[in-house]
Amino acid sequence: MASLDPSFVRVGRVTAIYWEGEGAAATALAEFAEATGPWPGLPADQRPVRLILASSRDRFDSLTAGRVPEWGAGAAFPGTNTVVLRLSGDVRQVLRHELAHLALHQAVRRVPLWFDEGYASFASGEWTRLQALSVNWALLAGNKPSLRQMNADLRGGAAHASAGYALAMTAVVMLDRLGGERGLEPLLSNLVEARNLDRALRATHQITLDQFETLWQTEIRKRYGWALFFGSLSMFWTAFAVLLVGLWMWRSRRNRARRAALDEGWFVVDEEGGANS
Repeated sequence: MASLDPSFVRVGRVTAIYWEGEGAAATALAEFAEATGPWPGLPADQRPVRLILASSRDRFDSLTAGRVPEWGAGAAFPGTNTVVLRLSGDVRQVLRHELAHLALHQAVRRVPLWFDEGYASFASGEWTRLQALSVNWALLAGNKPSLRQMNADLRGGAAHASAGYALAMTAVVMLDRLGGERGLEPLLSNLVEARNLDRALRATHQITLDQFETLWQTEIRKRYGWALFFGSLSMFWTAFAVLLVGLWMWRSRRNRARRAALDEGWFVVDEEGGANS
């Protein structure tokens, strides 16, 4: 009879809680979590971490009180330094993302949602081609990127959230670049004291949050505009090629019918109303 009680394994500062059949995964993920870090711009995180595994969606929803959207596979709870992880998909990447959330909130209690998710994506190395495409498609659709809209997208469905994560990451990448060799460290250090991103930006880079948003919007258009241009051209030529292939196939079928009719000695009426023999 399968046990309904959880077990646990401890590796360094990480304690992984699991159910029957998840023991090997629990050990491997605890070892991975223990070795993960350091995090950009943050001091080393030495607090104990609790990792809870869920092999089913029902258990994951139960452990997270149904607060994670259907497409989500992980959740971080900074108050207890806990990560709840669904054993599905790229589990290690999801775990690294959630651990980055914990590390950020160890130093900074409150940050905008876009910064929180952008930092976790940046720190966990999630800059993939798919995310870059999400950025391009969001801009190609005529959506003017904004920090407020990003927060709404991150709370939306899977398609909006995908673009939101990518855009949030570009904003944090830009903040990292503004910091030069020290990256995000000066901003995060000031954010600890200021407890407000606008005040931290003023102290670190002498700009307001609104001014940063304008700079970021300009940077997005500049950096991805060429991709949008060639992407739109690619869409046009692809559609044009499909049209040409369709016309060629239609003409080929029409010609075959005409040749077959001529072979039999029939008359074929063409589209202009004339007869051929």
